[in-house]
Amino acid sequence: MVLVYLSAPIIKTGLRKDEFCNTIVSVIEDLGINIFAPQFLGPAESVEIYKRDVHNVRMCDFVIAEVSNPSLGVGMEIMLAIELHKPILMFHEADVGPISKMILGADGKVLLEYNRLEDVEKILRSHHLENLMVQKCPACNSHVVEVDGEDLRCFGCGFGVHQATV
Repeated sequence: MVLVYLSAPIIKTGLRKDEFCNTIVSVIEDLGINIFAPQFLGPAESVEIYKRDVHNVRMCDFVIAEVSNPSLGVGMEIMLAIELHKPILMFHEADVGPISKMILGADGKVLLEYNRLEDVEKILRSHHLENLMVQKCPACNSHVVEVDGEDLRCFGCGFGVHQATV
């Protein structure tokens, strides 16, 4: 069974993305995919949170991250996912200021812009999330592809590449 890790700011109330997180959990569960969302867990000690979240990033098949605002925890989870070669779907609001250059330059990710939460839902429902892998797209800056039979399709731009030629 596929497992998704949801990464979004938690500590600073003004940076939280609770509606985004609720939408992600609802859509992912509706698609029959398991999701670990620490945003909805109760308080715990710092060491417990660190161990729990690192364990769940290690166990997941891919990460969904909300990166509109800087968050040290989200950054740590993203870096761990990169090191583990886990695909990362990074969402950011269209009207936010500049995105971190570390995020823009990161491997293993596709950066997805949204105006409304309906955009996020449409993106997630239009892909085969159970078949993601890290692979640089030759046509765009995405590093996430869907496996479709013997072919690969870029998650970001839809560019199709036959596996045998990659």
